[in-house]
Amino acid sequence: MNNDINNLKYVEVPMIVLLDNDISSTSKLLMGLITTLTMKEGFCYASNKYLSNLLKVSRRTITSCISSLKRKNYIKVENDPNMRKIYLANFF
Repeated sequence: MNNDINNLKYVEVPMIVLLDNDISSTSKLLMGLITTLTMKEGFCYASNKYLSNLLKVSRRTITSCISSLKRKNYIKVENDPNMRKIYLANFF
């Protein structure tokens, strides 16, 4: 996955998320990462550890941001036995 990140030129934050005053800037940036990582396979499988290292925040912050994005229905999370999958909401 690291090679995929190095090949990215940008992250794409949906406007509805960018303009949402109820979520943090870190959540918005995380949403951009999730959106961009989802483009390849239809879902994002990055771990909280990976995302926290990338954004230079704690894993706890990532967990909190994912929760807020789920609450706002921007993402859906499925926990398979071997891998978590994060999907974008249907309206993107």
